Amino acid sequence: MKQVNELIKKLNCDCKEERLEAVRKLSELIAEGKLPAVPRKEECNNHVHSQFSFSPYSPSMIAWLAYENGLEVCGIIDHESVAGCREFIEACKMLGVVPTIGFEVRLSCEQTPMKGKRLNNQDQLSVGYFPVHGLPVQSIDIVEEFLQPIRKAREKRNRNMTEKVNQMMKGYGIELDFDRDVVSISKWSQGGSVTERHILYALALQMIEKYGQGSGVVGFVERELSITLTEKAKGYLMDAENDIYAYDLTNVLKGYFSKAMYVEAEIEETPDVKTVLPFLNRIGCIPTYIYIGDIRGGANTPDDRKIQKFEDDHLEELFECLASYGLRAISYVPSRNDMDQVVRIRQLCRKYGMFEICGEDINQPRQSFICTHKTDADRNFFNNSTRALVGHEFLAEQDLSASFISDSTIEKFPNLDERMAYYKSFKKNVEEGRK
Repeated sequence: MKQVNELIKKLNCDCKEERLEAVRKLSELIAEGKLPAVPRKEECNNHVHSQFSFSPYSPSMIAWLAYENGLEVCGIIDHESVAGCREFIEACKMLGVVPTIGFEVRLSCEQTPMKGKRLNNQDQLSVGYFPVHGLPVQSIDIVEEFLQPIRKAREKRNRNMTEKVNQMMKGYGIELDFDRDVVSISKWSQGGSVTERHILYALALQMIEKYGQGSGVVGFVERELSITLTEKAKGYLMDAENDIYAYDLTNVLKGYFSKAMYVEAEIEETPDVKTVLPFLNRIGCIPTYIYIGDIRGGANTPDDRKIQKFEDDHLEELFECLASYGLRAISYVPSRNDMDQVVRIRQLCRKYGMFEICGEDINQPRQSFICTHKTDADRNFFNNSTRALVGHEFLAEQDLSASFISDSTIEKFPNLDERMAYYKSFKKNVEEGRK
């Protein structure tokens, strides 16, 4: 057991080769019967972030956790980065998990009928988050070239936001240096992105250093910053032995600092949706708009999200607009929405011929890798959708025109259910090729 724990720890080390070597040794222990094998279940999750954006997990660690949780298919998605994709594929292959790969980018709708409207972005009007699934391996380098200037533009804005945080913390003896404190906890030098969460995580680390985990931080947060803690959040922060304390504190700080620290992204960082969607379609990807839906409160409201309006008031107009620019897929997390929202989004997907993709958007350690579904029928539907996504990656890797959403494919399979069944059938080719 000591050997296994040491190998698992290495999955998050700084060196990719060492991470993959740890995966190989773990897979050998499983093959030799020295480590109990975890059978695959009919579970899929297509939206897990790695350390190449913001997450506790390296690509190799994601593959291992997917294996431990019995996932049949797992997908890596990072903000403005594809640097972890090849490592993830290799690690999954060794563990018998089927991978899907992609990335997430923000696009501007400023030059569309959606100008000035709230989309799925709580911080900026006219800008939306677009997870891009089903990235063919042959297009990774093309995507990296596309993302480099976007990350560079974001770096300038991150520096400005770090300065705004410093102004807010002036007088408390806490000051962030962007290069020393923020970049150093990212994978920037290896092609990763730096996000607002990195800034707040760096701030959390300084608060912990100054006040100590437990009552010291809680006292500062409540008395000096006047942040009202939920009972659950306070319980996490009062636990001085909490080994993911910095992540829990970051979630608290996000609610307090996000609006005040935010600097609007410009066009260099959020390119025009009208040009980017056709580009992504041409290189065999499946860009999606991720539906958030109005947050109404109640059981489905995440701990770090306030009741808020998003895109529900103009949802059909949004579908019509994005479809006209080439969007042919929607992603969402049904567990986060009320039933009437789920029914509505699914009806619109059928009306506009949109492929539906589900994933839990994992970026912190308290989240489960197992997607939560409202019904068994929903689980089966999204599992089959994921299997079709796997088939898409297999076929598009050989011929980009064989993409699930290409014009030629849609002409051949105009019925979405028939198309899904056809692409799903190629999942077995992927599994056989990775044994």
